Amino acid sequence: MSEDVIRPRPVIDPSLPEELREEVTWQARAPDRFPRRYDTGSAGRRARLREGGVQLLGVGFTTALALFTAGWYLGMVIVSISLVAYVAALACRGDARPAVRATGALVGAGAVAAAPVWLTDVVPQDPFPGMPWALFGVLVAMVAADALTSGAGRAVEGPRQQFVVLSDDLTEADRALVAEVQRTIDLVSDARADLGADALDTDRALAVLREQEWRIASLLARQRELRRAHARRWQRASSPRVRDALRPQREHLGAVEDAVRARVAQITAYGVLVEQAVAAHREWEQCQEAVDSTADYVDHRVSAGFLGTASADVSELCATAESARRVRDERVERMLTADRLLTAPE
Repeated sequence: MSEDVIRPRPVIDPSLPEELREEVTWQARAPDRFPRRYDTGSAGRRARLREGGVQLLGVGFTTALALFTAGWYLGMVIVSISLVAYVAALACRGDARPAVRATGALVGAGAVAAAPVWLTDVVPQDPFPGMPWALFGVLVAMVAADALTSGAGRAVEGPRQQFVVLSDDLTEADRALVAEVQRTIDLVSDARADLGADALDTDRALAVLREQEWRIASLLARQRELRRAHARRWQRASSPRVRDALRPQREHLGAVEDAVRARVAQITAYGVLVEQAVAAHREWEQCQEAVDSTADYVDHRVSAGFLGTASADVSELCATAESARRVRDERVERMLTADRLLTAPE
């Protein structure tokens, strides 16, 4: 089965309080909004500065072209729109510093509030040719502050790291194992609706299964990291002796994989039993419904009991119809005889 087909749901730590669990679940559904790792090193800052420089170059060139061809009015429009768009995007990013985000919000609000003043010609037509460039300088300051402080003071590991396991944290084969556990959880949830919470003690079953789901997913995520580290060491091994030293790691990884598969098989077997219990319950419901509704069919048959014996009224009607038929036959015969006599040659 392809990787696109097997995409298990994010696995959330069941020990979290309900409110925090909902928050982490929401974050897990929007991974781009809350990135797992924040690059706060010099390389990351240089990349952000380069990206910001490219954006500023585009805005600056467009502003200069507008000032040269149409004057300060169009330049103000271009710079104002660019500034408002940037601070709006800054407010939606989760890795920006709160102080920079708040400053950007104030700057954007000020730009929006000041726009009607020059859009409605309250100020002179050419009050100050450098006004668009002054606003462009504010944009440059915002971009620089964001690039230099973005992600600073935040933990390297995002808040989701210790509370959630995503599909991307697992290998393709491990995703299938987690998906099997989640399928069993879905079966038990459906059985709870069909059988009730007491029939199979589904409340306790769901608690146990979700704990097993979290432990298995966490173990498989760690397994993936250790497997990659072992593969790197194995590839860099400079001699067979080094590979011999690495073989116990491979054995441990294999033992963990076998243990996980055995546990998943046990959970899957429980899911099969739940399916059988639900099927038996539905069969019982259908049989009970059939038994309860049989009385209606009995009454219906009893109401049709008069049809089992011959009816005198119907017999009389049949005799009348038979007599009418004989009379008609006799009249037809007499008419045909008379016709033959009239048409016979003399």
